[in-house]
Amino acid sequence: MKEFEEDICIHKGNFLIVQTKEQEFDNPVVYVTFPSPGIIGPIIARQMIESLGLYEIGFFKSDSLSPVTIFMENVLKHPYLLYSNKAGTILLVTFEYPVPQDAYLVVAEGLLNWIEKHLEAKSIVCLDGIPVKLRPESPVVITAAEKEVADQLKQFGAELYDHGVVLGLSGAFMSEALLRDIVGVVLMTPATSEIPDPEAAVHLINVMNEFYGMTIETQKLLDEAVKIKEQLSMIAEKQQSLQQPAQPAPRRMREGFT
Repeated sequence: MKEFEEDICIHKGNFLIVQTKEQEFDNPVVYVTFPSPGIIGPIIARQMIESLGLYEIGFFKSDSLSPVTIFMENVLKHPYLLYSNKAGTILLVTFEYPVPQDAYLVVAEGLLNWIEKHLEAKSIVCLDGIPVKLRPESPVVITAAEKEVADQLKQFGAELYDHGVVLGLSGAFMSEALLRDIVGVVLMTPATSEIPDPEAAVHLINVMNEFYGMTIETQKLLDEAVKIKEQLSMIAEKQQSLQQPAQPAPRRMREGFT
């Protein structure tokens, strides 16, 4: 940890890591996913788990987080989970339920304190979406990172902005990473805000695969994107037909002559 005059962990007693399986780590890259526009975070997490053979190693909790439990395929689970690969080179941190704004700093500080002290992680990567009504057809991936890493990511198709603000949970993690010897990276892409956007998730995955040398499968997501577009097209056609003005009924011809 970088040296400071005062302890930077102001929420020490309000965060707990519970590791349910033993796992040795080898300077892992930490990936963070959470509910975001187009739910691209959970979509990417699912693909990472399936493609890279990640398995659950624990969870984290805090009285600042919502007291909820989720169930998947009728199995109860904690909403805030930790996954790893067997080699210990990847740690995936997943948020399956939204984090209250007041808990952003508690969570970011607690996780990064544990990651730095016990995992000796070299980098943390937040995967986020930028809410849009209509996503650009061409892939757009924006990065916010320290200059050296940002320049490297640029070679793999990520765009760099001169200035801006990283908000939400990503902003909290990046703020805490700057206080530590951990490289913070945010990868963002425009995503539809009202419906799942697996195609936007693919844009981020493609950069992740190339830059971090991973093999996350994307064809399934592209197939899902096609199905969603077809469903939306059918809905739009149905709405359009309902909104068309009714044609006036023809007048009946009078029978006979007057």
